[in-house]
Amino acid sequence: VRRALADEGFEMAKVPGFERKREMLTGRLPTSEEVTAPTVGTDPIVIIGAGIAGAALARNLAERGVPVVLADQASGPGAGASGNDQGALYVKLGVEYNDQTELAATALCFSQRFYQRWQGEFWYPCGLLQLAATDQEQDRQKRFLERSSYPENLLAAVSPAEASRIAGIPVQCEGLWFPGSGWLQPARACKTLIEHPLIRTIFGFKADTLRWTDNHWVIQASDGRSLRAAKVVLAAGHESTALAPVPEGQSLRLKPIRGQVTRIPADGCRFPDVVICGTKYLNPAYDGSAITGATFDLRDDNPEPTPEGHQENLDQLRELLPSINISEHIQAEHLEGRVAFRCTTHDYQPVAGPCPGNDETAGPGVYLLTGFGSKGLVWAPLLAEYLADRICQQPACLNTRLARRVETGRLYRNQLTV
Repeated sequence: VRRALADEGFEMAKVPGFERKREMLTGRLPTSEEVTAPTVGTDPIVIIGAGIAGAALARNLAERGVPVVLADQASGPGAGASGNDQGALYVKLGVEYNDQTELAATALCFSQRFYQRWQGEFWYPCGLLQLAATDQEQDRQKRFLERSSYPENLLAAVSPAEASRIAGIPVQCEGLWFPGSGWLQPARACKTLIEHPLIRTIFGFKADTLRWTDNHWVIQASDGRSLRAAKVVLAAGHESTALAPVPEGQSLRLKPIRGQVTRIPADGCRFPDVVICGTKYLNPAYDGSAITGATFDLRDDNPEPTPEGHQENLDQLRELLPSINISEHIQAEHLEGRVAFRCTTHDYQPVAGPCPGNDETAGPGVYLLTGFGSKGLVWAPLLAEYLADRICQQPACLNTRLARRVETGRLYRNQLTV
């Protein structure tokens, strides 16, 4: 018992016992913050960024009775990486069941339940197949199944024949079946989540600076407008780096990664009944087309779709699913698509929590919610719940081990040279 409690972060000690017992074991769970009664107050919390992260947090806080001001530089919600017409609810679980894998599995299960109330509105839980389409992935899934034991309502191994039956198209390889997953309309999800009387939105607000003045944070926009708040959440993806109060000589290890998706018309190929993921992903057809992708362009800042990006998506999709018979008349230069920039951290793990290093000169109350990469639809509901717990000073939904995985302090890089 002592070892198990210590593993969870408790500080264990022997103290004098009661009655005939000489000693007893006590445990104390230290926290990074002093635990007090909730002091959120009635002042609105300002959230910068109206993608899936900011929208999920705004909804979570509003449903707790906390007023929110949600600001974004775009003309509406879900304009950045959360703006695709279709997005898969998908995460690749690690071979070893460690803290990172547990956090990802928790986020997947939580998100499936979270979106359930909007089924048919923007959430379509048709299920998802993760195919072992390469030798490397076949070996990875083999080791994953040997070392893991998950309930079948979360995932199950399937043969090529079973995968074909589930997908409604011929599939040449085995894989993992996630019956509770599916796809969302991310932009519509963002719009729906912020429809709440306690959420006020301000669009076209390009935040330039964040400074601590008279016991409040002042967010200054490029057009001269400003917002004041005691608590601010930065959920603006990689653009959060320009606003975060970083100690002198340090920087945030966040980076944008370009991703291009391709829209395939409904008469362009044979579409599956479920989401299929492998080297690329393909969603079921909806409203005359389906989205496939995405490219992974680390050092490319071109905001426009390119024929080369479409061709990469088509070529890898043909290799993954030759049975869908992509029409020869489909030409990359004539296809529509979209480019967005995912925000990732140096270790490709998300962050949620207060900015470290805030003192009496920098001011308290600035939080980060970002670094979701291409898995924002999975991470956003759980980490919004966790960050709302922290902001409202309520019991956290993540235990100590998992909370350490999303700490913001690991983002800070010391740039001082001696």
